[in-house]
Amino acid sequence: MRIPWTILLFLALFSACKTSKKVATPVSNYPNNVGDIHPDPLLDDPAFRACRESNIPQYYSVQSGFEGEKPAIERYFKQNFKKSKAFEQENGYLTIRFVVNCNGQTGRFRILEMDLDYQPKKFPEALSGQILQLTKQMTGWLPGKSETIPYDYYQYLTFTIVQGEIAQITP
Repeated sequence: MRIPWTILLFLALFSACKTSKKVATPVSNYPNNVGDIHPDPLLDDPAFRACRESNIPQYYSVQSGFEGEKPAIERYFKQNFKKSKAFEQENGYLTIRFVVNCNGQTGRFRILEMDLDYQPKKFPEALSGQILQLTKQMTGWLPGKSETIPYDYYQYLTFTIVQGEIAQITP
């Protein structure tokens, strides 16, 4: 019996594509999820505890929020942020990320600073430190919920700084 050359060619190509060994996936030191904030004893309040360290979703994955929602957050910063002439030349974005635990307590605050072209930037400590302190002092974060189960969650606030003033807060 003669096998047509097209079948032989197909079999040759197919066998060349087949791998003979499984490649082991190396163990990684990367977090399970992009954006995980691991505890750091040099930065974090030792009293803060996440309720479920292995499962901290993003704020939009669970029912979460702030009492009074965004208008209350904007009002809080409008009332408490102290403007300064020293900040008048400052423009950019200052993002503060943190964890809200299942009891509504906050911790693990991290700052990311960039200019209006999304390039790394360092704001004066008096400006970034003030916004960080005000964020840490906020009370009113609601625990995350999925059905009736309380959850920890990651939250962030991005402050658009224009001429040293808070022009916008997102989300």
